[in-house]
Order: sequence, then C-alpha cells, then structure tokens
Amino acid sequence: MAASRLPLLILGAVLALAAPASRADADAQADQAGCRTPTGWNAACLRPHYAGPPSTWPAPTIDPGVAWREWGPVPPASSPPLAWTAANAGQKELAADVARPAAVTLGQTLFFDTRLSRKGQVSCASCHLPQRAFTDGLALAVGEDKLMGRRRSTPLYAAPFAPRLFWDGRAASLKEQVLGPIHDPREMNHDADGAAARLLAADPYPAQFLLAFGAAPAAQPPVDADRLARALAAYVATLRPEPTRFDKFLDGQSDALDDSELIGMHLFRTQARCMNCHSGALLTDHQFHNIGLSFYGRRNQDLGRYEATRELADLGKFRTPSLRNVARAGPWMHNGLFADLKGLLRMYNAGMGRDPAPGDPPDPYAPRKSEHIRPLELDADEIDALLAFMRVL
Repeated sequence: MAASRLPLLILGAVLALAAPASRADADAQADQAGCRTPTGWNAACLRPHYAGPPSTWPAPTIDPGVAWREWGPVPPASSPPLAWTAANAGQKELAADVARPAAVTLGQTLFFDTRLSRKGQVSCASCHLPQRAFTDGLALAVGEDKLMGRRRSTPLYAAPFAPRLFWDGRAASLKEQVLGPIHDPREMNHDADGAAARLLAADPYPAQFLLAFGAAPAAQPPVDADRLARALAAYVATLRPEPTRFDKFLDGQSDALDDSELIGMHLFRTQARCMNCHSGALLTDHQFHNIGLSFYGRRNQDLGRYEATRELADLGKFRTPSLRNVARAGPWMHNGLFADLKGLLRMYNAGMGRDPAPGDPPDPYAPRKSEHIRPLELDADEIDALLAFMRVL
C-alpha cells in the first residue's frame, strides 16, 4: 500500500514546484503535495519547498501579461539602480550626487530642517518619519498652518527605484519630487528660491553646500534651488527599509519565519494573488492600479493618476507602494482609509469596492477596477496567517 502511494507523493512534490496558472491550479498542487488539509495548511509540508533560494521556490500565482520579478535583497544605498545611469542626464547627476557623502549628509540635514517651509513650522520629516517607515501615521498629510492635504504621505522606500513619483506619478524624478512639497501651499507653502536664500544666510549651510557640490559658477551663490533639490534627492535616494526576519529568510535562514508567517507568505504568493502587484526586492511593481477606492461621484472623490494625465485609462489609478516595513506605515491606502491592517486584508478578501454602476448610456469617466482585484475566498485562519507575514516584511 505504501509503495503504491510513493509515485503519487513524488508527483505531488513535482507539481508543487511547478508554476501555477491560476488560483485553482495553485490550490490543487498544494493539496496534492499534502500541504493543505481539511483542518488547514501544513507548515511542515510547505517548509521544504521554500528552503532554498527564491529562484527555486514554487512560482507564484500571476495573471497573464503581468511582468513580475522574484523577491530578493534590497540593493544597498551604496549600489544605486542601473536605471539611474542609463535613463537620462538627470539620473546620471543623481547617481553622482549619491556617491558624494557630503551631498547625502547635507540632504539629510535639510530633510529635518523646518526652515524649508515659509513659516518654519514643518520639515520633510514632519510627514516622513523614519520610525514610521517614512510616513507620518496620519490618514491625510498635514502641512504648515495645519492645512490638511487630500492624500496620505507617500512611503519613501520605493522612491529611489520608481520611474514616477507621488501617488499619481506626476513627478518624473526624485529631484522634481522633493521640490513638490516645498511649493505646495498645503504643505511647506514656500518656493525653492526663497528657501535657498534663507539657507544662504544661515551658517553653516554655505560651507556645507560648497563641500557637497564645490564652488558655484561665477556670479552664482553656493546655495540655490537646484543644489537644494539635488541634496534632498541624494538623501532620499539612499533610504532603505530596515532589515527584518523576512530578509534573513530570503538569505537562506529557513527558521527565520515561524509556521504562521510561512503559511502567510505562501498565501501571499498564491491564493491571495498579491504578487501581481507586489513583487521584486521592494515588493512593488512601480505601476499604477485602480483597486476601487476613487470615491467617484461622491464626497472625497480622487481620480488618482488621471488628474495628472487626463487619460481615461488612468482613471482611479494610484501608485503601488512598497510593502517593506508595511506594518509601521499605517494608516494604509492613498487616502489613509484603513487604520487596521487586518481590516484592509479583509477588504481585499472581499474583492475591494464595487465598480460604479454603468449607467445608460455608460459613463466614460467611471473608473473601472483592475482585473487583478477579485474575491480571494481566504478563511479567517488564512487571513491571520497573511497578516502575520505582512507584519514581518
């Protein structure tokens, strides 16, 4: 009897390592490998499949046409992405500035200096606290004079690697992005030239700018708006998430995740369908998706990237944030709608919100939810396991 079952067990193990084409296939493979039982998932069964490097793991559940990337270590701050030097002259300038320790140090000092705001009330760090994964813990950003913005402060860990910045992608570079809050009347309510003039009169900034960038061209001061933006961009470009036990697991320490976290990781990659948008070292595709939270036609409507491009295809789309250190980065979503991470997972499990009614005739401006968002059919124990994994990222 045992001998007759041996080929089936071998077949099950092979199937578990194959690339599933759908959620149903992933479930079937796990069942045949004996990892899913009537009483729940068997972590001891799953663990051997994730014992080696990520390149040997079972392939995740990915929708057709999605260009996903396997997980891996986050590049160190000393190793900027190749895209910086290959894209354009601005990226080459940024890569050169990152290689200057004095420029990065200057940018860090500026990041925490309230003098960049008109009344000296807020700094970059007011909305991007290091201890909160460079967010601020608020549902909506609050700037100078306590004016509230429309969106939550954007997490910064993916910023050095993203081709478009802000929730709506309106900035094409870090240098452009860091000036946005300075100019925004609801944030720092200042202008870069005015901030630079203020810094020029504040010791020891002139000497620090000279050390970072050298002497300015003739008849130009050592501190100007361009150098201010370059210093801030250089510092933001070096930001990296704090290492966690997830990184140890990726590095081959197979006991770094407990059973619940391991099951959650498997669900993240398969039935929960998260890898369609959260892949790669930073767990983001750097793309824009509509997950059904635009509040179209209602109070607090926000049409996301469409407001920057006016392209109908961008209606309701927002940038995919990195999930590194995500448990520290709440409340979550572009509008801070979810104060509880478990509640957010339950909403994903339900397939998020409904699309607006089509109308007669159909409304061409009604955002349509991404096809990647659909009900997941996770049970309560599976949601708890997924939550455990999210907390260790």
